[in-house]
Amino acid sequence: MNTKTHAITLDGDSLNVDRLWEAARLAADPAAKLDISLDSRAEASIKAAEDYLHALANSGQTVYGVNTGFGFFARTRISHEDIAKLQHNIIVSHSVGVGELLPRDLVMGMWLIMLNSICRGHRGVGLEKVQHIVKTLNAGLLADVPARGSVGASGDLAPMAHAVLALLGEGGASIPANGGFASVPAKDALGKLGFAPVTLGPKEGLALINGTQLTTAMASKLLWEGKRLLDTANLTASLMIEAMRASHAFVSPVLLKEQRHHGAAMCAASIRDWLGGKTEISESHSDCDRVQDPYSIRCIPQVHGMVWEELEHARSIIDLEVNATTDNPILFPEEDEVIHGGNFHAIYAARVCDRVGMALATLANMSERRIHMSMKNDKSGLPNFLIAEDGGLNSGFMMTQTTAAALVSECKALSFPASVDSVPTNNDQEDHVSMGPVAGLKALKILENARYVLAIELLSAAQGLDLLAPLKTSEKLEAAKAKLRSHIPTLKQDRFLGEDLEKAARLIADGVLL
Repeated sequence: MNTKTHAITLDGDSLNVDRLWEAARLAADPAAKLDISLDSRAEASIKAAEDYLHALANSGQTVYGVNTGFGFFARTRISHEDIAKLQHNIIVSHSVGVGELLPRDLVMGMWLIMLNSICRGHRGVGLEKVQHIVKTLNAGLLADVPARGSVGASGDLAPMAHAVLALLGEGGASIPANGGFASVPAKDALGKLGFAPVTLGPKEGLALINGTQLTTAMASKLLWEGKRLLDTANLTASLMIEAMRASHAFVSPVLLKEQRHHGAAMCAASIRDWLGGKTEISESHSDCDRVQDPYSIRCIPQVHGMVWEELEHARSIIDLEVNATTDNPILFPEEDEVIHGGNFHAIYAARVCDRVGMALATLANMSERRIHMSMKNDKSGLPNFLIAEDGGLNSGFMMTQTTAAALVSECKALSFPASVDSVPTNNDQEDHVSMGPVAGLKALKILENARYVLAIELLSAAQGLDLLAPLKTSEKLEAAKAKLRSHIPTLKQDRFLGEDLEKAARLIADGVLL
């Protein structure tokens, strides 16, 4: 198996959604290898914070999380002899996540965000410890991290505690093995890769779990995958416009200029590019008596444009969050200050997850309406349920619209914003929390559902175009359809369609048709 290596250098300042997710997603690919490194200036900042922290610890000055308990126990003083045990205890006591495990890409995303934050020189994790973590990640070792158990303030504590737990030789982990990944006890994983369990120094346990890493990783995945989904939606909508023999007038730049919204103009331009001007299909109905098409066609630029703008604005927020110091307390060596604050609160990333989830649910809803329209002869002019032959004996795409309806309904149910809720924790010391991971998990499920809905629209539109043969659409759309048909043939008689849906969803996820 050929291994592809992807290098990423972290400096605490230049990470963004694209750089982060292009690297993190490879952690789930057995044929890929990450090469993480630290910028030399960042290493100097890390060392300065480490030296400052050790001076504080040795001075006897009271510093939260260094020589005090955590949360409710912030006023409980810890003896100098127990400082190392305190840091070990915060990891094991906070590793209380439950449920399904996070995928490797999200765990890697959490680590990249954490390491990038450490590079800013305000957390106090020792340079050798950081370099050791980088080596374990480059070797492919990632902890088993349960998906549930964080409220997104004071940071995503439980998920990051599980991520660190493997470095202590406890819990479970996965490592590359035999062309895939093997799940093994963390102690065995360290041994197989030639690493020893680590011992944490002053504040290192707290610094390695505090912050918005999971919520921000989820938001980053949503934005990266969401952009691909929107691009795909513009493609599937363009295919459906032609299959439904709809007017092209609604994507007129003159019309959209009067809308004034940049997102609508951008999506209309994308669809015009796919349609490529006049086609054999568009010319075939140039004299029809249809005055205007239903909203699910006519309002595509507006609805898709809204999603485009949501993604763009959300990206500007997360590009800041991935370069933030989200610890508490935060060290400022040059100013000789330790400041307690709330940078760990994940409300920014939580709100992004909620907003993007709702936007993608809207995208799926619009797509399902076009699917529904394509099934109706009186709306599409095509055979009911896009049946190629022997209707009644064959059901064609009848039940795919039912599946789309079920998925869209679930998306709607998942769209209630988690970030408006707060259940106080830690004896009310943490009395307002973001519920960021809850928002992220819901939004990622919406993303998955929306991908399946677009897969159904893709297959329905392609079937409609095949039923219009020998008339052709634009060269770009014909090329996209040809790529699809190289994987999934036209439906002529009923067959196992569930397999087709999974293939189409995979093609969308991989960006093959774009």
